[in-house]
Amino acid sequence: MPLSEQDLALMRRCYLFAGMAEADYREVVEHAHSVQLASGQTLFQQDTPFTDLYWVVEGMIRLYRVSPQGDEKVIDLIGPGRSFAEAVMFMGGNYPVCAAALAPSRLIAIDGMHLRQWLAQDTGRCFRLMAAMSVRMQKLVSDIEQLTLMKGTDRLLQYLLDHADPDETGRQVVELEAPKQVIASRLGIKPETFSRLLHKLADQGLIEVHEQRVYLLDMERMRSGRAETTAG
Repeated sequence: MPLSEQDLALMRRCYLFAGMAEADYREVVEHAHSVQLASGQTLFQQDTPFTDLYWVVEGMIRLYRVSPQGDEKVIDLIGPGRSFAEAVMFMGGNYPVCAAALAPSRLIAIDGMHLRQWLAQDTGRCFRLMAAMSVRMQKLVSDIEQLTLMKGTDRLLQYLLDHADPDETGRQVVELEAPKQVIASRLGIKPETFSRLLHKLADQGLIEVHEQRVYLLDMERMRSGRAETTAG
């Protein structure tokens, strides 16, 4: 499906394209197209050959790896406004993870080979894109370091703080857009531990849980509690 002008304007915000001149951007997305996925539908399997990188317009994509024993480990949850599989374009070879839709989703697929050929025509283009990717990589490394050093409670607190937005009444709320077991895997904790920690935070008066909504009642205490725990 061809892209609308609205799609092109939205994807322009992606860190890969934000610094490009308009003419360059139009060249890059010349062969891009829209992809619609049903809930649970697989986009690509682990170890299949790379073809496209993707930007999420609507829905939620789960990136995960499958062990030889068949166990799944969630690597990331990709929501609207985020891209994935760009690193594979430079590395070549196969997708290192599986990708599947957690909800009905619409993506924009950018032809990886076309983008590589476009970059090969001008080293300046390569350096500008590498600079944008380096900034992105530094943030991801920082996120990984934080998750590695944090205890389970701290990881959950940080997740809630990072994903909170005001609702129609002004209260800070987190919409759990993925099943709790998926979020637990992303945070590196067991599903039963995730549920227990939510109950613990609720008992402390920090949150209220209403099905898929988590209301943050005291963000200052949540921030200071995380700081005190990690400092110790």
